[in-house]
Amino acid sequence: MSSIKIQGGYPLKGTVTPMPNKNSILKIIPAAVLLDSPVLIHNVPKSTSVIILLQIFRQLGGKVSYPKKGSVRLDGTTINTSAIDEDLAMKERSSFVFLGPLISRFGDASIKDGGGCKLGNRPLDAMFKGMIDMGVHVDKNDGYKLESKKGLKGTEVWLLEASVTGTENLILAAVKAKGTTTIYNAACEPHTQDLCNFLNAAGTNIQGIGSNKLVINGVEKLEADEWTIPSDHIDIGGLMVMAAVTGGELLIKNAIPEHMTQVINNFAKLNLKVEIRDKDIFIPANQDLKAIPNFKGDMDKIKDEPWPGFPVDLIPQALILALKAKGNIRVYSNMYEVQLIELFAELFKMNSRMTLTNPNQIITFGPTEFRGTKVNASTILQCTHALLLAGLAANGTTIINEADIIYRRFPDIIPTLKKLGAKIEEI
Repeated sequence: MSSIKIQGGYPLKGTVTPMPNKNSILKIIPAAVLLDSPVLIHNVPKSTSVIILLQIFRQLGGKVSYPKKGSVRLDGTTINTSAIDEDLAMKERSSFVFLGPLISRFGDASIKDGGGCKLGNRPLDAMFKGMIDMGVHVDKNDGYKLESKKGLKGTEVWLLEASVTGTENLILAAVKAKGTTTIYNAACEPHTQDLCNFLNAAGTNIQGIGSNKLVINGVEKLEADEWTIPSDHIDIGGLMVMAAVTGGELLIKNAIPEHMTQVINNFAKLNLKVEIRDKDIFIPANQDLKAIPNFKGDMDKIKDEPWPGFPVDLIPQALILALKAKGNIRVYSNMYEVQLIELFAELFKMNSRMTLTNPNQIITFGPTEFRGTKVNASTILQCTHALLLAGLAANGTTIINEADIIYRRFPDIIPTLKKLGAKIEEI
């Protein structure tokens, strides 16, 4: 395991292109199982999560090639098994997304369990109950074994919650099912929209993209030539915070401003100013960060919500921004049980002025002057990323021990930050 060393206090300045959306490619790789032709995917990140998903694709019998830098060709026509390797699955939660395509193609699929960040319980009920509605039998005596003897049938599915993994699996199960499937309370995050747009380009008919009601008309054949992965709204949000807490100035290229509206609205509660420049977002230098009371004059809050609300994966970064702002604000993480608890303990070592009022809420008493010290990487990727942000803003040297988890989403984060003026290295 490697650690990351940061000499804080250097403003980030320059122009940066955000990472490709990790969660988009992690759903399009399984989608290639359904295609009746190879597909070329561009703007593919080199994250460890992507590497694991490609290994699973190969393990299932698919072919993977790299015709040029940043692109990957997937040929799922040779896939010949529906059992996902146990060791690979335990390294990445998105391994579950292969279940929908595999049950559609073979009539059966199996997985022991999936890995991923230890965010709490993370139930699978929404996904499996939706599949049961579509005619799937689920045996959970030894892992999860799925079977559909009569084939998948279109139906109405009401998700228990707006589960991203559940929604995407049901989409992938439905695109070749008989008849029409309607998913209510569907997730509609940018990566879910990208998956739907990709499948429509391949020949299916999904209506309601971007809303919480999806109508999917099954088709017999799917073919796609190529697809380009969009920018990651989570990385863009993190870059906005990095600029603000270091006093820097960043132009974020290809930032898809329409994906960032609620992030910008919530960051405005901390007086963060941004400029939209066509497809780019500019963060001016020397922001006057302060917590602004709500209209009643009470302490405001930033909380996670299903899309189009504030993304749960940006709550740790929002906390760093809040800690650097004058005054008080409440930061909630309602969707996961342990995210704030893990982060609180390490940020407390860095002189953070805050209190944990319950497992899901922190109140800040800013501004915090972060103090560089040794901290331990979280088992949650985004919390480790937040520690890095705090280290960039800190006085002195911060060492994040055993920080490899950050490369699951940000494989190039160290060279990218060095180009922007950060004093950072892997040790």
